[in-house]
Amino acid sequence: MIEFKPRATSYLPDGEAVLIPLMAIEPVPRFTTHPKDWHGFDRERLVRLLKGFVADDSIEPVPLFEMPLFEFAHSPYRYRVLNGLHRFYGSIAAGFSHLPAVI
Repeated sequence: MIEFKPRATSYLPDGEAVLIPLMAIEPVPRFTTHPKDWHGFDRERLVRLLKGFVADDSIEPVPLFEMPLFEFAHSPYRYRVLNGLHRFYGSIAAGFSHLPAVI
């Protein structure tokens, strides 16, 4: 990904999605107790995803949870990832500023 320069603000979603700034999404905790092979990730899955970004493959948007206003008031983040750790961190690694999401 060193030579990769994003041509868009996010990867290409494969369906209806809204673009959410990554800065508005709470970072997903990675638990070292989960049996992953590389820093809490499934390395093959992450590499396959990053290759898809480079090839402009359409990839499923990430389901997000919009935090209730009272919870949001105590947090700098407005959204929480429900499922999509690899797409979230892969987007950061690729240099995207937004994440395609389904709220």
